[in-house]
Amino acid sequence: MDHTTRTDLHQWAGVDGDGEPVTRTVVFTDIIDSTTLAGSVGDREMFDMLIQHFSQARSLSNASNGREIKLIGDSYMAAFRTPALALQFALAFRQNTGDPRIGIRVGIHVGSVRIWEGDIYGLMVNYASRLCHIKVSGDEGIFLSLAAKKDIESEYGRTPQDFTLSRLWPTQLQGFGREEVWEVITREMRVARAARKKAKEAREARQNPKPADPGPTPQSPDLSGLLRRFRNPNKN
Repeated sequence: MDHTTRTDLHQWAGVDGDGEPVTRTVVFTDIIDSTTLAGSVGDREMFDMLIQHFSQARSLSNASNGREIKLIGDSYMAAFRTPALALQFALAFRQNTGDPRIGIRVGIHVGSVRIWEGDIYGLMVNYASRLCHIKVSGDEGIFLSLAAKKDIESEYGRTPQDFTLSRLWPTQLQGFGREEVWEVITREMRVARAARKKAKEAREARQNPKPADPGPTPQSPDLSGLLRRFRNPNKN
């Protein structure tokens, strides 16, 4: 990265020199099952899909006053001034990833970082990266650290109209132990997950059909009356 780009990042972050701590929000995105997808469509088409995917990420990042940091394989790393702006980017990017065949997970964390050579460093960067690899039912999602969740609640209130914040069970994050993680859920995501669940159940039913119901089990006849008459033949 050239000197001009490095200087621009310092100016955007509001620091004068390398290594000065500053609080910023870091976002990582990750394509779900990218290896399987690439195997299905082939290298040439996957390359074109990635170009569209990252072009869309850049456009949406700029729209939220974010700053692209780097591409890491099929992951996108960006920084934002606040968690609310990062969430704005994540919601828009999850809805339109540049190609309908691409689904993503997103991790958002806020904390102290340091800038050097056009990159962002700090333990919180590792934490944000871990968040985008959380797996839940349906796989795709937007995951927040507790710090990011509190900031977003401060901005949108406890009952935002466009999404809800759902606490996951204490989640194991590699290198950090069990952490409190929150998931952003929109109405569209709920509908999509329900549809995927229904489709999965239908596939499993076709693959493992249930045996035919033999019907009710015949009941043995009640012989108590016949036995009484046999024991007392003179009694009407």
